[in-house]
Order: sequence, then C-alpha cells, then structure tokens
Amino acid sequence: MRLGIATAFVLAFATPAVAAPADPASIVCVGQKLDAAVKAQLAANVERNLANPAQRPSYDPAVTRGLNDATTACANERGWSGAAATASGVYALAEIGLPVAKRVVQGRGFDPAALDQQYAALPETVRRAPLTAKATQDLIRASVTDEAQQTRANAQLLAQYFAFLNTLEYASADFSR
Repeated sequence: MRLGIATAFVLAFATPAVAAPADPASIVCVGQKLDAAVKAQLAANVERNLANPAQRPSYDPAVTRGLNDATTACANERGWSGAAATASGVYALAEIGLPVAKRVVQGRGFDPAALDQQYAALPETVRRAPLTAKATQDLIRASVTDEAQQTRANAQLLAQYFAFLNTLEYASADFSR
C-alpha cells in the first residue's frame, strides 16, 4: 500500500537533463529542507489519516507544495533522476509520519517495537517493494492476537502503520536504483 502522495512528486518538479547516480545517504535531503510548519502540518495530516483509517490518506496542499519544493531543490542541487527525486519525497513523508504512527498504534494498545520486529522478519525482497495485500493481511493477523483487538478499524490502522515502515524501505530501494 503506497501512502498516496507519490504521484504528486512525479508531476511537480523538473530534474536536470543529465542525472547522476543518487548517493543513498542523501535521501534525507528532502526531510531536512522542509520547514517546521510543513513538518507540523504533515504530522497533523498523518494523525488525522490514522484517526480515520477507513478513508484514503490525504495531505493538505501546503504539505504537498512543501514536499514538492524541497524535492525539487534537492533534485536540482544533487542531480537526481526523476525516480530518485520521487523516492526521496515519499521517503520524507514516511520518515516524518512514522513517529506519529508509532504513537497512535501504541495508544490503541499495540507495541510498535513488536510490530517493527514482525515487519523486519519479512524477506528483504518483500520489504523492498510495496507490500502486497496478502503480505499486509499476514502481518495484521500476526499482530492482532487478542480477540478484543480484532476489529476492522485496528486492521486498517495497522495496514497504514505497516505502509509507513514499508515506504521507508521501498523508497530507499527505489532511490538507489
């Protein structure tokens, strides 16, 4: 499950005519260029999205603009390809959103460290691509062993949580290609 904003990056910025290979360590550039107001709004959007897990995640135009501007600046400064720039923007969204997601799932009675371990136990080939519906369902089933927590809302929340974890990995993989 993708976080839903990746397509905005593809359409939003120009990249240099000759793109150099992306240095994996530079993927954090976009997150570093975001101002505090955009980061705060992104976190608020993540909080809202997780409070309504049945709805498709959405982000305010200011967040999309901020991510696009930061992505464009990093791509131009570093000579990234369009694919690398897109991956870095998606990575920034997940990197900033994950701490919020951890807090929300913990508030719902789940242990984020245990969820992270379950996700990390997946084969690398599964983690480095967008999770399939089956992989997500398997993770959710393994995470919700208490019958009282076996609700559709919790399943949807955990699907979004695992999407944040997954996005960090597949965006890193996409960035490095």
